[in-house]
Parts: sequence; structure tokens; C-alpha cells
Amino acid sequence: MTTAFWRTLWAYAINSVGDEFYAVALPLVVLQLGYPASAATFLRTAVMAVAVAAGFLVGHVVDRRGPGRSLFGSYAGSVAVLALGVVCIFAGVDGYVAALFTAAALGLFAAVSAAAVDAGVPHLVGSPDQMRHGYSLLESARATATVVGPALGGFAVAVRSVPLVMLANAVTFAAATLITGRGRAFPMPERKADSAVRQIAEGLRAVVRNRPLRLGICLSLTINISLGAEQPLVLTRLVREFALPPVGISTVLVVVGLSSVAISLAVNRWAPAWPPRTAMLWGALVVGVSGLGLGAVPGAWTVGALYCLHAAATISYTVSWRSYRQSLVAPELLGRVSATCRSLAHSGVVLGTAAVGVLQSTGAGARALLIAGGVLCVAGVGAA
Repeated sequence: MTTAFWRTLWAYAINSVGDEFYAVALPLVVLQLGYPASAATFLRTAVMAVAVAAGFLVGHVVDRRGPGRSLFGSYAGSVAVLALGVVCIFAGVDGYVAALFTAAALGLFAAVSAAAVDAGVPHLVGSPDQMRHGYSLLESARATATVVGPALGGFAVAVRSVPLVMLANAVTFAAATLITGRGRAFPMPERKADSAVRQIAEGLRAVVRNRPLRLGICLSLTINISLGAEQPLVLTRLVREFALPPVGISTVLVVVGLSSVAISLAVNRWAPAWPPRTAMLWGALVVGVSGLGLGAVPGAWTVGALYCLHAAATISYTVSWRSYRQSLVAPELLGRVSATCRSLAHSGVVLGTAAVGVLQSTGAGARALLIAGGVLCVAGVGAA
């Protein structure tokens, strides 16, 4: 691995800690401040809706400017957005309203950074044989963040402060910005700027004409429509159904994160022996079965155990899908194809979380929604 890869990995790891902290602490604070259960779900919908819409447009920016500069800009922009959100709250704006609009703005920068990381790895690992290893390390960093992020979130939940949650996430984005620098460590040269419309169309054609890519997109779409709201639904069960205190919730999430780290390291060690396409299908199937179990089983710790399995299957699927996708795409198209695939797949999260939020508003419980989502996921994977 190159020095540039390790710098990118460190920045990604720190940013992932902030994201995991934010994704857990903000919904919990909102729930504990008395907002309805659907409010936590709609926060995730706002982030994903903007990220999906932006994904179709930002890929050509990554390919033209290079992953390094794109990462620097997205991290720095996220700091500015979060700082503005804090200022608005202190100026008298309702905390949930500010959080909702901040989440939407963060979705734009999330689309850029996700495409930049995906497109940058093949140019940073040193050799094509190490590409899957590089993606596994990224998943290990993200899994580690699922331990550190919720643990740090415990304090913010205890004081019930939306501005504190925003400021803490802003610090992680600022650290990632400093580590990334201006992207000069990336060896990938800038390319000549072409018409943005032509570049976007070229990326879309590459996806439409590639049948194996469509298979992966369909699998991701199936998972995201049926179980895209799995995290806020699990958090709702832990808070409302099992009445776990913040310390108990953090403990469950830390255990889930530790198991995710162990699984991601195992994937990193043994993944080269698995055919990526086969691993994708089996991973998606286990995601669906475990999602069904998250709603069916009683007891907070039983839910936590199944959440570990769910996280492990998700990691296995994600590493296999990324490696499979990048092996099918020309390097000069990686930014556009990665962003397009992600937007198509994550549109399922928008549809799924929006539907769940509406159903919660009409009285549907988290348990029933998780069971229904798991059944739909298994059926969809079977059809794929």
C-alpha cells in the first residue's frame, strides 16, 4: 500500500467515526427530546435523498478534479455546513428543523466523498491484486468507527444537545480535511475538462450497457428498499420497546461494532479466495434473514446478537460488490460509475425510509416493519 492510501484511510476512518457518532447520537437525542419516532427515520431520509440526487451529477467532478481534491472539498464543505447549523440553532431555529436541513446538505458532500474514495482506491493501492485488500481495509475502518462513534455518542445523548452533536461531527470532518490536505498525495493526474453533460451521459451509458453491474445494483436496491431504515428501527426498539438507557444502547452498539471489526478483518484475510459474485448473493441473503430476525426476536441482547450478524453480512456484501464493480470498470470512469451505482442503489434507502416513516406515522411498530422488510429482502434476493 502507498503512503497516499494510508493517509486517505486515516481521513476516512476519522470521518467514519464522526458519521457513526452522528447517525446514532442525533436520532437518539431527537427521540429523547420528545419528537415522534418518525422524526428519526426522516433524518436518514433527508441525507439519503440528497446523496442519491447528487450522485448522478458529482461523479464527473471526481473524474475531472481527481479524488484527492474532491475529498478535501467535501470534508471542508461539511465542516462549514455543520457550523452553520449550530449558528442557526443558537439564533432561535428549532433544533430538529436545523438538523433536517443540515442532514440534507451533508448528503451532497457525502455523495462526493463516497465517489472519491471508491474511485481513488485503485490508484492508491500499488497494484491491482491489492484492490480488494484496500476495500477490505476501508470496511475495517468503517467497522471500527461503529465501535468508537456510538461510544462517543453516549455523552451527547446524556446532555440531550443537538448543537453538541453537530459540533462533535464537525471536529471529525475538520481532522479529515487536515489529513487529506489538498489531495496532492494522490498520484492520479487531473484530466481535461469536457462538457459536464457529456461526461455524465458517458457514465450512465457505462452502467446501462454492463449487465453484471446491473445485477449488483438490483441486489443493493433490494436490500436498501426493504431494510434501508433498519438502524433507526432498531434504535426505536431499544429505546421505546426495551427502555434501554443511553449506556445500555451504547453497549449494544459497541458489541455490534466489535464483531463488525472482527468480521471485516476476516474478510480482509480470506476474501481473495471467495468469488465476489457468489459472496454478493450469499451476503445479501443473510442480510435479509438477519433483518427479519431483528424484528422477530424478543429481548434487547438477542436483538444485539442478530445485529452483529446483520453487520457482518453487510460488510461481506459491500466488500464483494465494490471489488466486483471496480474490476469491471475502466479507471477513467470509476468516479462516474461509482457515483451512479451508489445513487441508483441508495434511491432504495430513500424509498424505504420514507415509506417506513409514513407507516410509523400511521401507527406501525418497529418490530412489524423489520419483519416485513426482512421478508421482502429475502424474496427480492431470491428473484435476483
